[in-house]
Amino acid sequence: MYDLTGKTILEIKEYVNSLSNEELDKFIDEVDFADYDFDLEALDLLTSSRLYDYIQYSHNGEATISFD
Repeated sequence: MYDLTGKTILEIKEYVNSLSNEELDKFIDEVDFADYDFDLEALDLLTSSRLYDYIQYSHNGEATISFD
């Protein structure tokens, strides 16, 4: 179980960005941000390159991202 109590958003963001894709899957499943004073989702914490990597991973490398 992940305990985010007392951590700043920056600390949580750094931690989430350091997780492997498999660890990030587990983090997303286990952490309920409603239990904390944040209005966030785990994916909101990822940097853009990390978010792209995770999206590709979660779609088996078949994700198409467009900015229409």
